[in-house]
Amino acid sequence: MPRRFISFLIVPEGHSKSVRFKLSFLTVRLLVGAVGFLLLFVIVLSVFHGKLLYEVIAGKSLKQENEKLKRYNAKVVELERELGDYKRFVERVAQLAGVEYQARTQTQLASYSEGMDFLDSQEVSFLVEEEIDSTLAPDSVAPQTHSAGRIPTGVPIEGWITQGFSMNLPEFGTQHPGVDFAAKTGTEIKATADGRVILVVWDDIYGKLVAVDHENGYTTYYGHNSKILVNLGDAVRRGQVIALSGNTGRSSAPHLHYEIRKDDVPVDPEGFLGQP
Repeated sequence: MPRRFISFLIVPEGHSKSVRFKLSFLTVRLLVGAVGFLLLFVIVLSVFHGKLLYEVIAGKSLKQENEKLKRYNAKVVELERELGDYKRFVERVAQLAGVEYQARTQTQLASYSEGMDFLDSQEVSFLVEEEIDSTLAPDSVAPQTHSAGRIPTGVPIEGWITQGFSMNLPEFGTQHPGVDFAAKTGTEIKATADGRVILVVWDDIYGKLVAVDHENGYTTYYGHNSKILVNLGDAVRRGQVIALSGNTGRSSAPHLHYEIRKDDVPVDPEGFLGQP
């Protein structure tokens, strides 16, 4: 079978002599295949190089974030140490002065007890139990101290849990001794047990904060409110609306921070969230 060829004619401008040459069909096919293979190789190499470059950039970014977290954790640890030294110094001074000293843990909520900046005492209302008139109207008298109505039970707000209870988060140098419920601003917040309002305060961390003492060792805290509907010393019933949810204090979105404390020690609210 005779070989077939493809002829090429190149005619330059002017009076230059034209160039004519021919290639066999086999040679043309080989050239086309080589060019196609080269293009495919360049595309694959570009994709691989781009992926490798992205991984290098992402690795550098993660390394930088890790270094920032390490520096932040070191600062928190140093702050905790300094606060511990300060507390021991105050206790020593009180001892030398013959003064009985006790930290005001009633307002130092456990999740930020090592870093809260409270307002001056003139701007904060504290409850002194002896100063409250125990003679209340019949419809506001709470049940006996140890009745079931004084055990915090049920959920305080209609919402969904976005963060649970944890007292051990060493990687962030902090704790979360309560439960966060996400809810739109203005959602009703209800007391989870009978008791008496012992705290109505603005706090730099918890914003508008209200606390209820259930007079059996249990105390509940409700933080980040937009509005508080009860006053210091009020007797409240389980299910009574005491505040409206909000985004006050150190908060990135509207929610309720709910805490339960037993003898001033935070306990996990999860076991108390069942319906009464």
